[in-house]
Amino acid sequence: MSDFLNTPSANGNKEPISKTARPNTAPIDENGGTETMGKTACGNTAPIKENGYSVFYKKTDADFKILLITDTHFGCGFFSKKTDALAEAAIRRTAEKAKADLIIVNGDLTYPIFIFSGTNNNRKEAEHVSAIMESLNTPWTFVFGNHDQERHSRYDKNTLADTYLKGSNCLFQKGPSNIDGIGNHIIKIKNSDGSLNNALVFLDSNMYLGRGFLSGFDHVHDNQIEWYRSEIIKLSQEYGGTIPSLMFFHIPIKEFFDAWKLCYLGSKDVVYHCGFVGEKDNYFGYPKTLMTHIFDDVLDLESTKGIFMGHDHLNTLSLTYKGIRLTYPMSIDYLAYTGIKKKTTQRGGTLIKIDNSGKFTIKHLPLTDA
Repeated sequence: MSDFLNTPSANGNKEPISKTARPNTAPIDENGGTETMGKTACGNTAPIKENGYSVFYKKTDADFKILLITDTHFGCGFFSKKTDALAEAAIRRTAEKAKADLIIVNGDLTYPIFIFSGTNNNRKEAEHVSAIMESLNTPWTFVFGNHDQERHSRYDKNTLADTYLKGSNCLFQKGPSNIDGIGNHIIKIKNSDGSLNNALVFLDSNMYLGRGFLSGFDHVHDNQIEWYRSEIIKLSQEYGGTIPSLMFFHIPIKEFFDAWKLCYLGSKDVVYHCGFVGEKDNYFGYPKTLMTHIFDDVLDLESTKGIFMGHDHLNTLSLTYKGIRLTYPMSIDYLAYTGIKKKTTQRGGTLIKIDNSGKFTIKHLPLTDA
């Protein structure tokens, strides 16, 4: 394997919107009303809801900053007290370094597997994660991973979603009830003139094909992809042209592995940006028996220019393939992988900056730098 892939990277009627002491304004949650969504870290007044979307208004003189973390794997049981403390400290240090307008957790927030954590009470775990994220006083959202609900865990994802939604800073939405998954939702970023800067698309990549790990990993389902298509088409019609968007889900797609193989072979069809493949035998945890066609639809719609995945804790690779930036963010996990507490090169967060034109940059924030 070539050195550059094995070496860690260095790198309705709206109420007035109150300004924050941070670079950008507080989020507005558009859902037809004036339901309180809480305050930001700097004490903004609560935003309103209208038309089913949470909306940030971006100032012209500052980038919009997103901190992306993944695979936090809180156990909250007999066996995970030390690793939970380490994970919390890592999140706090990374958040302080990033000073982001929005924090996204890209799946596997919890780990309700008794032999690792000492509990299967995933609602207790969700309450713990929510308390940590709320204490950061920054708007946040997440996607579910394959471990948040396990075969022997006590609660389903619908119950976990209700737990997280109690947080005043949480912008998560369960999404349409007539499609698969919990948490298919979109957050808008608008420019100060009201134009759409970016749509952030969140999809539940589901869990397993059967009842547990050995059945194989699931993927984004067809009806979720149709929902994504309809939302992008609707927003593009509303704003008078193809909108820019970014996409977030947990379980990676095979096209990411295909792109890495081409990059490894020196193909000019792939652009390497940063990060590395740290999983044993260059492993990518995409579904091996069923395929999702989400990447084909992304190419067809020409809206989404970045896809962010999680799941493979030791991979931090970011490259561009067929015009789409594919990225593993840095991960937090101290619990789920045997011996991972002593590994460091993969741990931290990933900072996404979006400018006035909707273009974005990506920079890894290793915990050692945070």
